[in-house]
Amino acid sequence: MNLRAIVTMTGSDLRQRVRDRSVLVFGLAVPFALMVVFNLLFSGVGSTEDFEATTIAMTGTADQLGSALQVTFESMSVLPATVDPASSADEARTAVVEERADVAILVPEDFSTQVQGGGSPEVEVVRSGDGSLEEDVVIAVTDGFVDRVATASRAAAAGGSVGLDSSAVSALAGEVAQADQLVTTSPGRVADEQLSLQGSLVAGQTALFMFFTVGFGVIGYLQERDTGTLPRLQSMPMHPRDIIVAKTLVSFVLGLVSTSILLTAGSLLFDVDFGSVVPIAVLVVATVAAATSLVLVVTKVARTAEQASTINAILGIALGVLGGAFFPIGGGGWLSRLSDLTPPAAFIRGLGITSAGGGVTDLAEPLATVAGFLVVAVVLALVLPARQVEA
Repeated sequence: MNLRAIVTMTGSDLRQRVRDRSVLVFGLAVPFALMVVFNLLFSGVGSTEDFEATTIAMTGTADQLGSALQVTFESMSVLPATVDPASSADEARTAVVEERADVAILVPEDFSTQVQGGGSPEVEVVRSGDGSLEEDVVIAVTDGFVDRVATASRAAAAGGSVGLDSSAVSALAGEVAQADQLVTTSPGRVADEQLSLQGSLVAGQTALFMFFTVGFGVIGYLQERDTGTLPRLQSMPMHPRDIIVAKTLVSFVLGLVSTSILLTAGSLLFDVDFGSVVPIAVLVVATVAAATSLVLVVTKVARTAEQASTINAILGIALGVLGGAFFPIGGGGWLSRLSDLTPPAAFIRGLGITSAGGGVTDLAEPLATVAGFLVVAVVLALVLPARQVEA
């Protein structure tokens, strides 16, 4: 193997491909444009701005704890809510029936007194029946508040059982009900290998067009043959295998560069954090190598460079769609299992792991997937006979 000749030929081909506008179009411009378009189409999905203003008819607002629940509703940042005090449960129910309120919260007028006495007061929720997400949020907030009040009631009951007087029991229950939470939660990175919507768009389009980009190098071998320049290359003082090695390196380098640029630009433009650079780099190298190996198989079965480009495009789109480049393949059927074996799915899943803070060792499964794909493709490229060109 003539390393110097391989490096020289690789550098020459890279300069030629960089000047080729098709590489810039399919390797960078088209996938980046699709990221922007898809982001504009789905930019509002899942945002808090999708919540509509909600009206809550509520009884017991004059009660101490009832007033605290009212303040909780009106201070929610995730859902704009307005509380309309109702003088009775019937009035609150009627407001929901007549669609003057979306939800009715029926709080007993002596709610605080019952809690401080260790009782078991009930808070009733009446919803319109539309099953809206806003109603679910109101119910979830109510459940959380009631659970906290129930803790105060149990504390009051325990205080009474050990002989505390009524004033001490009431004070204990009040302190528990209004105490600051000792344990809180804060949003962090996902830990279930799931990317955000913007992250999925960037990763998906990058994985899809990776197959187009790597094709420019290896398919160039067939172009050399079709244009008649391959015999001249083979007459040079190098092994004929060095030529395909150089073309493969061109594909690999083009894939690495375009993938790196798309991930970097996409993460900056759409504010996506894919995690640490080292595990991402390992994942990118492995996936680009797998994509390049597929193109090697294509060149063995195609008669012309045009035919190879067509086959490569079809396989790239098929693997991209199956791997979740546009939408995830869910469920537990055979299609979902087949999707998990594709390089795009492994690439997207791997980026989900790194975005959650995972390292190289956490990428064992996606790396094993692309490694298996690489081995199968290389074996096929070695054992498949080359198609003969018709004279």
